[in-house]
Amino acid sequence: MKVGILTYRQAEIFKYHTLGYSQEEISKLLGISQPRVSAALKEAKKKIENARETLKFLEELNYLNEMKSKGFKGDLILR
Repeated sequence: MKVGILTYRQAEIFKYHTLGYSQEEISKLLGISQPRVSAALKEAKKKIENARETLKFLEELNYLNEMKSKGFKGDLILR
């Protein structure tokens, strides 16, 4: 099961992390090792950052499309 770009486990671990639980506390709650928690957090953070960059690019494309619809084109509309 997935939660967007994250696995269910990554999302579950990230939620606990966001709520202030330590990696050790999360590992005990979920019955997994602390290194596994650490690896899941690292991967989740990487995926979330990639998603942010993708959304930023989508915003730029939307801006360019809006400018194009107003009659601008070429280098004039590039930020």
